[in-house]
Amino acid sequence: MQPDTVIKSAEAWLGFTTAGLNGRTPFGEKSGYDVNWAGAFIDTVFHDAGMRIPSCVYSSSGLAEFIKQGRVKNKPQPGDIVFFAFPTGDNFGVSHVGLVADTSRYKTDSLVGTIEAQVNSGLPKSDPSLRGVFRRIRSGHEIIAFARPDFKKKKAQPATNKSETDQRAGLTLINIRPGRRNKSIGLVQVALMKVTGSLGKITVDMFDGQTQHAYARWQRQIGYANDRATGIPDAISLQLLGEITGVFKLQA
Repeated sequence: MQPDTVIKSAEAWLGFTTAGLNGRTPFGEKSGYDVNWAGAFIDTVFHDAGMRIPSCVYSSSGLAEFIKQGRVKNKPQPGDIVFFAFPTGDNFGVSHVGLVADTSRYKTDSLVGTIEAQVNSGLPKSDPSLRGVFRRIRSGHEIIAFARPDFKKKKAQPATNKSETDQRAGLTLINIRPGRRNKSIGLVQVALMKVTGSLGKITVDMFDGQTQHAYARWQRQIGYANDRATGIPDAISLQLLGEITGVFKLQA
């Protein structure tokens, strides 16, 4: 995937405002979070472009996940996610986040062209209270970091050949719960190792605290934010983990 695909996905929302919508947004409806919809906007445009990223609804946890993945950069490129050092004033202290669209002035003036949500237009004589999706020009001193999604990563395809699918061990959601110990949990641990890189010191075949911590990280990687990333498996995240890693398949 190319960064232009994500930028075009964001540009399609330019001019959107919450006027007359009672604060509700399509980004909040997709993510389940209407409060911090600057981050929900980022999650949505990447999802619509066909790419998974760590959820940015709570930008501090999103930035932490990008740091863990080693994907935080000092200099921007179009398509980067930019994390800001200032609050927008209505997002309960959660730092602001946007999408880098233009870096032509960064080398000379430390200015970055962005597309952001939950902001005003910044234009003269505009209504400062009107929030929407707008292009903005931001200065380097306002920026915490740039996070670069892995655009080169190939999208994992679930098995389509029936014989290939049948080779995967089957497991049920009810057996994958904190405190339990069984071979199915061992398969989940193997899959988590593939997507997170390290599980730390775990008890093999047991859904212990370390395994729950790793599962919460997996949930954040696929877009779950804060109180949804509990580390307790649900059907959607567990099925996706099995499909992407090829270690197991979730049975009904």
